[in-house]
Amino acid sequence: MFAYVARTVVANPWKVIVVWLVLAFAAIVLSPSLGDYTTGNQQTFLPSSFESSQAQAAGNEYFPTVAGATGSLVVTRSDGAALSPSDQQTASGLASTLQGENIPGVVGVTATPQSLSQDGTAMALQVSFAGQPGDDLVDAAVPIVRDNASTALQGTDLVSGLTGNAAIGVDTTAAYDRADRIITVATVVVILVLLGAIFRSPIIAVIPVLVIGVVLLVVTALTADVAALFGFDVSTTLGSILVVVLFGIGTDYVVFLLFRYRERLRSGETNEEALRFAVTVVGKVVASSALTVIGAFAALLLAKLGSLSTLAPGLIIAVAVMLVTALTLVPALFTVLGRHLFWPRGPGKTRDATPFAAVGTTIARRPAVVAGAVGVVLVVLAVFSSGYTSTYDTLGELPSDTPSQEAFDTLGQSFPAGALSPTQIYVTGSGPVSQQVLAAVAADVTGVDGVSSVAPPRISQDGTAAVISVVLNEDPYSNAALDLVRGPVRDAAHSAAIPGTEVLVGGQTSTFVDVRDQLRADTRTVFPVAAVIIAIILGALLTAVLAPLNLLVCVALTFAATLGAVVLVFLKILDYDGIDFTIPIVLYLFVVAIGTDYNILIASRLREEFQNGREPRDAAREAVVNDAPTVAASGIILALTFASLTLTGLANLAELGLGVAIGVCIAALLMAPLLVPSLSALEGRAFWWPMRARRRRTTRE
Repeated sequence: MFAYVARTVVANPWKVIVVWLVLAFAAIVLSPSLGDYTTGNQQTFLPSSFESSQAQAAGNEYFPTVAGATGSLVVTRSDGAALSPSDQQTASGLASTLQGENIPGVVGVTATPQSLSQDGTAMALQVSFAGQPGDDLVDAAVPIVRDNASTALQGTDLVSGLTGNAAIGVDTTAAYDRADRIITVATVVVILVLLGAIFRSPIIAVIPVLVIGVVLLVVTALTADVAALFGFDVSTTLGSILVVVLFGIGTDYVVFLLFRYRERLRSGETNEEALRFAVTVVGKVVASSALTVIGAFAALLLAKLGSLSTLAPGLIIAVAVMLVTALTLVPALFTVLGRHLFWPRGPGKTRDATPFAAVGTTIARRPAVVAGAVGVVLVVLAVFSSGYTSTYDTLGELPSDTPSQEAFDTLGQSFPAGALSPTQIYVTGSGPVSQQVLAAVAADVTGVDGVSSVAPPRISQDGTAAVISVVLNEDPYSNAALDLVRGPVRDAAHSAAIPGTEVLVGGQTSTFVDVRDQLRADTRTVFPVAAVIIAIILGALLTAVLAPLNLLVCVALTFAATLGAVVLVFLKILDYDGIDFTIPIVLYLFVVAIGTDYNILIASRLREEFQNGREPRDAAREAVVNDAPTVAASGIILALTFASLTLTGLANLAELGLGVAIGVCIAALLMAPLLVPSLSALEGRAFWWPMRARRRRTTRE
């Protein structure tokens, strides 16, 4: 099949280019914007069966004015002093002013006696929005509230800042938009510099950037089409991940093809012969790698947590489109350019000695020593993975100068940390809500250690429901708050329920409680399914039993070592409170799937050399000499591409970027060029059982 594709593309390069560009233009122009299907609201990603979702539904039905997005408009003096009676009157009047402006998307702005902090230095006005965090109407209202509040306080000694889930959502979206621009620029620079340095050709440096840039537009458009067709939203992280995934794997595929193409040109073949051979041989490797990545990402579809499952379509589309591009458009462009592709120095000549020649010789002679040394390093790193601690503090992951973070810091100096996002307890029934139940719920929850205050119940207009607002002492996004709500608060609230009455605990903290529980369940599903899919693909590619098992063990060790390195850097060295809760499962998929690319490339060359009649140790040496440079170059480019995420100022992206970069380096510099060839040399012919090697021809033959 790949030989046919190679012959067709090389024979008809202009037709391939025109057809590809027409289809790409149609997809980009005719598709909706992906931004219309992007949200940062975790509530939308939870199944309706979860308690926080049911509580949200009850709030929407009975208390629409308080069940939507909320905000705390914090008013303080610019000099940090206590608010004077006049200041307090001005701050209270700000609520009336904003309420009277009828800002679209704002249900109400209120000031109560509880709005003034006990130390008298701050007043927190409560802002209620018409909709959930991430809704267009809410997002549009947040900057208006901020601007109008600042305008109203001009000429006074007071300043204001808006925080809460609505403001956090807006600031998060803005931060990710800035991150996308930073990532794109950094990624392009990395690819231009490294490809130009490796191949010493400005044309080779530019082509992948241009091609992958167009592919990114196509993938974004197709993902929006799928989201519109099936009616789902995607997480705000998808855009940033798509950039690094496409430029990362896309550059990998191009580099795989370039190295094999140049190798054949150096052996004396014509452009067409060399390119046909390269596409035929590398095409199988690239297709296997792409299917492995697609299979791993497809496992995300089994996750019940929408923020994970909705990542899958975009990532699958990205890899599939990049695979088609690597097998069609890229070789077509190479055919048109011919030897001009390597301008100005040409493909060069084969060097007799390279650093990898010595590495290959060492592996062939002492495979046990090499395997043992690499194994010790990875096991030591893997030990640190046991110290992993998660965090759900999405606000704390934003840059410290983010407006909602600054306002929260100000709020936290004068109010309990839980005031940022109170927990709501909804009590509903078929008839009038029982005052006895309400009193029991309030009393039981008030007695929970860690609860700062419990507001009086608020009754719905029809009298069949009530909501009780609970403020915790802890940061509502902290693990301590999640544990408090999941256990004592929910237990206390539920214990007061009587037949015919339902008690539901909702709010942001309750939402993250359910997110955490579902994430753990999804992890137990996604991890083994992804491993099985990868094992099947590796078995089909290598037509052996022991070889795929070796690669799977290597990949698992790579993931454990990578997670251990992330724990070592962020928890031990940088002293973070925790690592973003999505990192382990996303890191697993990226490291296992993308890192397998390099194992497949080396294993395919090992298989090729073994089938050609070489002894296992000679095959290992030959594979390292010829393909380890490809793996190392691709890995360094991919690692630096993901490392660009550390420039965004977002903690979760920095953790993901550095984590994947470390994982890719382990896979590309230790696993694929050292451990896998060493294991094949150690295990000998058993590594390839039941496949048999062909008898190698003698010189006379």
